[in-house]
Amino acid sequence: MRNGIEIFDFRARPPSRPFLDYFNPKHVEFFAKRQVVGDLAPSYRAGSIEQFFAEADAAGIDRMVIINRMVPAAGGSPACDIPNEHVRDLVARKPDRLIGIAGIDVGGGFGDPLALTEHAVSELGMRGIHISPGRSALDTRPDDTRLFPLYELCDSLSVPVIFMTGPFSGGNIDYTRPAYIQTVASHFPKLRIVAGHACWPYVEEMIGVAYRHENIFVSPDSYLYMPGATEMVRAAGDLLQDQFIFASSYPVGAMGVALERFLSLGYSEAVLEKTLSLNARRVLGL
Repeated sequence: MRNGIEIFDFRARPPSRPFLDYFNPKHVEFFAKRQVVGDLAPSYRAGSIEQFFAEADAAGIDRMVIINRMVPAAGGSPACDIPNEHVRDLVARKPDRLIGIAGIDVGGGFGDPLALTEHAVSELGMRGIHISPGRSALDTRPDDTRLFPLYELCDSLSVPVIFMTGPFSGGNIDYTRPAYIQTVASHFPKLRIVAGHACWPYVEEMIGVAYRHENIFVSPDSYLYMPGATEMVRAAGDLLQDQFIFASSYPVGAMGVALERFLSLGYSEAVLEKTLSLNARRVLGL
């Protein structure tokens, strides 16, 4: 907690063995170097969940959202098949600190997406789902109508859909265009939608789409400081202050370093309360 604000880190995967195996340090270091976010956190290098919580405590971060990933091998990347039950078990260790988001493969490579979503929310207690349409067997964009039944289900369950966006969300850069997410928001105006990585590098288009659709939230995490993202920094402090969500992107970024960097941007206390806490609570239905 900082200045009376309960702080949420919307993307922080603990260094458990399954996450270390997929997000191995060499793989993570590549992104940390390209995004100039500094060295990896000591807890990740040590593979220590206890140290992970100690780092969160030292930073003043209260709640960490574990966003699971469930995708087949694609584009040179290995498959990620971390069971959502593993996320549930992590949350059970510290239910007052951790929040679970289920990974769902929309291509059906790991089971029926609808059944898995229902199970994850109703049985495992997940607070939403994370999907990567461009890295599934469907090899598609978020606005593919084959995905609409999944959106309808999440709408009925009142849980958010978090999209993997950014340069690695599909076979080419076009997969991450915010316009595809806009189509989803238009058809499902009550569905809470989060653009993880905020569709970088389509920064201005992302701002325009979120400005038009209040059910779209942006969480750039470490991409907030990438080239061309200056307007997103500005938007977080004014027109998107009710739709912007802070995240460190741990293990790519250390939690404390990410938070201090965000706090140094000079936002008002009112904006900080929204972007560090209230918007995340609203998305997660807390």
